[in-house]
Amino acid sequence: MAILETEARGAVLVAQFNHANVSNPMSLELEKAIRSVCRETENNPAIRALVLTGGNDRSFCAGGDFTEVARLSGREAVERFIDGLIDFYSTILSVTKPTVAAVGGYAVGIGFQVALSCDWRVGSPETKLLMWELKHGLACTIGGYMLESFVGRAAMADIIYGCETIPISWAADRKLLHEVVKSADLVDTAIARAQVLSEFPEITFRRTKESVNQRFIAGLRNIATDAKEAHVAGFASGAADKHFKRVLGDN
Repeated sequence: MAILETEARGAVLVAQFNHANVSNPMSLELEKAIRSVCRETENNPAIRALVLTGGNDRSFCAGGDFTEVARLSGREAVERFIDGLIDFYSTILSVTKPTVAAVGGYAVGIGFQVALSCDWRVGSPETKLLMWELKHGLACTIGGYMLESFVGRAAMADIIYGCETIPISWAADRKLLHEVVKSADLVDTAIARAQVLSEFPEITFRRTKESVNQRFIAGLRNIATDAKEAHVAGFASGAADKHFKRVLGDN
């Protein structure tokens, strides 16, 4: 079973996350597959837009794969992890064609940040957007930067310190979700939006997106050092160990 399934819907490429776990944790294998589909979208002239989704009946991505994250040990490994995350988001942001996230179920931490890296987000009343890292002993520097860029400092603080699911109406009002539809219509609505965006004049769309996203990518890279130091300190303290053990079922 492929960890990411792709389907061409006209000029729109639909990439559905297909982790064995229905919550679609972001494993290195899934990350690699998403990077690959981003490159394919950028380089294939027959593809005019990309939809990323976990599907109508599965979560978009409920955060990092703790079977991998829990094994991080030492400064070098943690720094590579942060560099990899920032490069991963930059890969999505660097796709100059329209990208749409169909966000069903949970979008937590890394999953939420992947959705924020897309141009347009479609959710449902059942969508659960969360940045709850601090509650579980993980630093939230990258998520904090992204959210402050989207909704401002005060709202960002409410999300990352409150560690609660963001109300759908609030998320829609602040364009964390651009459209909210029935769960059964989630992917089809995202495809329809991608088709609309794909029909915009290519040059002006691409140049505008490059300008807007280059500034955002530069900001991500500027916080890399702080993010590394925060995560190194967090992992060294063992603050997240209880959370990892609970999630993984270890005693």
